[in-house]
Amino acid sequence: MYNNVFFQFDEDQLNLFKDYIAKIDVDYWLDFSACTTQRRKIPVQTFNHNLFLVFDLHEINELKTLLGIKKKQLNKKLSPADIEYILVLN
Repeated sequence: MYNNVFFQFDEDQLNLFKDYIAKIDVDYWLDFSACTTQRRKIPVQTFNHNLFLVFDLHEINELKTLLGIKKKQLNKKLSPADIEYILVLN
């Protein structure tokens, strides 16, 4: 499970999905919608040709980390600005 999406793959399907996600040209999709005021989204086509999953840059990077495509920095210290949550410092 990832966010509100449930993936169920066998081993071959998982490897194909992993390869597909690794080959997405993120820069292209960020430039594609650069002139709009909407948040930039990256579409991921599914086996069902009329269904696309849409992710933002942060979600794509997290998905790549989940699939083992991108390594996460474990020693990085978090600051309050790194947390996507309304945080009230007292």
